[in-house]
Amino acid sequence: MNIRFITRNEIDKIKWNSCIHYATNGNIYGYMWYLDHIAKDWDALIEGDYESVFPLIWREDFFKRKELYQPKLIREAGIYSIHLLSEKRIRHFLQAIPEEYRKVDIHLNEQNRPGSNLPYSVEEQTNYQLLLNKPYEELTDQFSRPLMSQLQTAEDEGIVLTSSIKPEQLADFYSKYSKKADSQQYHGLQRIMYNILHRGWGFASVAMAPDTEILAVNFFIYSHKKILSLVPVSSPRGEKLGALPYLINGIIRSHANKSIILDFNESGEQLAIEFGAQPNAFYRLQANKRLLGMW
Repeated sequence: MNIRFITRNEIDKIKWNSCIHYATNGNIYGYMWYLDHIAKDWDALIEGDYESVFPLIWREDFFKRKELYQPKLIREAGIYSIHLLSEKRIRHFLQAIPEEYRKVDIHLNEQNRPGSNLPYSVEEQTNYQLLLNKPYEELTDQFSRPLMSQLQTAEDEGIVLTSSIKPEQLADFYSKYSKKADSQQYHGLQRIMYNILHRGWGFASVAMAPDTEILAVNFFIYSHKKILSLVPVSSPRGEKLGALPYLINGIIRSHANKSIILDFNESGEQLAIEFGAQPNAFYRLQANKRLLGMW
């Protein structure tokens, strides 16, 4: 199996993005433009003529040593391939990670289940997804009673759903109310939203009170037969009024009876369960080859 390491600047953009597009496990996080906007530094492992690719997202620690890490706004990456991702292929890629990355803490996608006898610890992570290929009335049969009560409260309060919000406004709201937000993520989020809107691959969604106060926001991305929930967040008032569940319910209603999956993207596990979403595993891979913090 011909796997080679190349730097970001050496990558053939067209071939890379083509692999991500046609990969059996492609997702939005693998495209070069997405990686460039969120990951400051990254290189890659390539199989053959871009039949399989593996972005290696890295940063330098305090001592200027390179380590692989998982940036915010990229839930998972790992190996993307137009071939069957067998245990053998995954093992060869993991063994090809250069020794210069002495510390590894990354998330592999759902088809990258690591095998045994590798110098890494593997921890299964859980995401939730909901297949929307049924009429809305049938999908609501899976909703929990507390969720139905929240949706009724939001409706009684006259909450309105709209997409009329600029990326800057959405990023401001997210930064203000999300516990996950940081300054680096703030700028990356805006760049991602503008790129998605330019490509026509997604849209913003806002839950607004009758007095026009914004109660909850999210941004949704279409990719690989899924609609990804990117940054769901609500204000304290929005939480009391069930604004975010109402917003997500609006997405489910408008996409019901379509062969598409709503990807909750690790956001609000309990809420995803209440909507009837099913668990979907991906994998955290860790290794620290340093000895007492030294090379």
